[in-house]
Amino acid sequence: MPTLSISHPLLRFPLLLAVLTFAWWAAKTGQAGIYQFQANSHVELWQHQRLKTPDFQVSNEQYQSTLDKSRQALNLVPYNTDYWTAIADMQLWYLSNTANIPITQQTIIKSDIFAAYRTALKQRPTWPYSYSSFALIKARFGEIDGEFIHALHKANQLGARERNVIHITVELGLILWTQLDKNTQKLVANAVERSITWDLDPTLNSKERIFALSLVGAYQKQAEICALMSVEGQKISNMCAS
Repeated sequence: MPTLSISHPLLRFPLLLAVLTFAWWAAKTGQAGIYQFQANSHVELWQHQRLKTPDFQVSNEQYQSTLDKSRQALNLVPYNTDYWTAIADMQLWYLSNTANIPITQQTIIKSDIFAAYRTALKQRPTWPYSYSSFALIKARFGEIDGEFIHALHKANQLGARERNVIHITVELGLILWTQLDKNTQKLVANAVERSITWDLDPTLNSKERIFALSLVGAYQKQAEICALMSVEGQKISNMCAS
């Protein structure tokens, strides 16, 4: 049976095409990484300067330049979920730490932040941290709606034992308790119970318990939380003792 050598024209062209395609992809990905690195460096510099000088302000020109770097990265690799959340987090930092931003620009930035996170969630629908971060951002903008509720539930469904998810759920849940439906209040109580009964790392068990109990006490929600916890959780928690 005849065989083709790798030097045969019928094989040489597809191989060359594959090599060129990979080289093009690598160059594009590498350039995107450079743009995103530059954008991240600017944000880190802003944060450092803010720590040194509390009244430090990022100029609109600096913001637009950094935004352009992030957008250039996304234009090259629009499938990179981390770049979508990075551009949203950068815009949120600017919006939260900059005075006298025109209302029209604030509206655009807010819309961009939401759009970036929605894209990230579509691209990586099983990543709990994106859902918990999106819920946190929605809460910061006062949008306690169905999208917020969905994000919080999805984060806990996918990351039930992730500390960051638990912490955000407990903190947001206790702050927004009266605005939550019964099912979401139960979700918050379950997150509190997971902190109280944490038994994965001996060095963290006590910290997690103190974290949850101190927040419940601070917001005076002992009775409400205990009513929604399991019998086992109630027994373990001293706050539920009758």
